[in-house]
Amino acid sequence: MIVFTCLIIIISIIRPYLESVTVKRIASEGKKIRYYKEQFFFYVLILLFYIAVMVYHRVPISMLGLQGVYLDTIHRTAPYPAWIEYLLLLIFAGFIILSIMLQWMKDHGETVFVEQEMPTSIEATVPKTEREQKWWLAYSGISSFVESTVYFPSFYLYSHYILAIENTWVLAVLIGIGYFLSQLAFQRDRLSVQTLLVGIGLGALFIMTKSVVIMVLYYGFSFLIYDIYQQDRNLVKSTDDH
Repeated sequence: MIVFTCLIIIISIIRPYLESVTVKRIASEGKKIRYYKEQFFFYVLILLFYIAVMVYHRVPISMLGLQGVYLDTIHRTAPYPAWIEYLLLLIFAGFIILSIMLQWMKDHGETVFVEQEMPTSIEATVPKTEREQKWWLAYSGISSFVESTVYFPSFYLYSHYILAIENTWVLAVLIGIGYFLSQLAFQRDRLSVQTLLVGIGLGALFIMTKSVVIMVLYYGFSFLIYDIYQQDRNLVKSTDDH
């Protein structure tokens, strides 16, 4: 229990706190690249620690969500009323369709993000040079992989088996809170009910499907949207400079 608790604390408190300290110091290309390297290293450590914890507790691979998404699984477990489950699946499908539409618009020369801006603490980490872009890709890749395949199973297993919580509604909320804390990074400008709701929704989808595939898809398409945002913001900035 102590080892598993340490993993949850690292994921939801320690790593976000260290990120908040580092973000405030970003003032040059060198410091931004250092930020990417430090976060990359931290996510690798979290992944290794997660594997060690799962081995230590002898958690079966089948409980880690490393399987596909099947409607049969959803119907069999039925953790929520059918209309809630289909609504969540519909919303997620809408998110994917919207992401594809945004990419289509971008491919056809439209500027999608003009006035929208991300929180300052996130904006500070956006890569602007080619060198920064390379390290950002490495950092984003490992963070997306770890958060989708490690965070959600960890929050679920800890809440369900260590804290012995059976109610699936409470489990979804706890997973959502864990996700919210991991994204907040102790930055007031990141406070958002939307982030909490996304976490609860993804938590419910994980409980329904018993699979990390939904999480992987979410992070993958979020990465796509973020890339479009970067391109548009850089385009707007270059236009303003001229």
